[in-house]
Amino acid sequence: MKSLSFLCTLVIGSVIIGCGSSQNTAISSAEMAAVDTLIHQKKFRIENQWAMPTMSSSMMQIANSGLMLPGNSAQRINLAGNANYLEVKGDSVKAYLPFFGERQMGGGYNDDEAIKFNQEVKDMDIEYIENKKHYRIKFSANNNTESFNVTLMVYNNEKTTLTVNSSERDMIGYQGTIMPLPDKK
Repeated sequence: MKSLSFLCTLVIGSVIIGCGSSQNTAISSAEMAAVDTLIHQKKFRIENQWAMPTMSSSMMQIANSGLMLPGNSAQRINLAGNANYLEVKGDSVKAYLPFFGERQMGGGYNDDEAIKFNQEVKDMDIEYIENKKHYRIKFSANNNTESFNVTLMVYNNEKTTLTVNSSERDMIGYQGTIMPLPDKK
């Protein structure tokens, strides 16, 4: 009798767990459908929660100096409260991304240290990586003084990884979330 009771409990538990799994899959499918729509329409905004600068001796010195806020490290900086975005609308891209790291050259007086550009891009490449189940979007951008190679990975849970390689600064990465463009009022 104990064996039968254990078997019933095991079967019922398996059914409950199985149903829970199918619900999670449905949510992921709905999220991926929303991501697919945003990317195919080329109308989305990325807002980042974390910046991930390139580790350098200067970044290590800043981390060791005690100047970083709690929860931050030289390799991972919380962007809460810092304006940042990458917007794609058709072939136009617009970005304001705070920069942490070393600038190798260039930059003048009173320059904003953020990575900024606002332009039409002609080389945007959007590719779905089937075996990894995410999108990879690549394009080049520039402003008056430097050029950027941008790679954006968009995952089915609406999370993103953004990497920016600059002609004048160390590489930096960002972790964020994809969302629809905000309504302009």
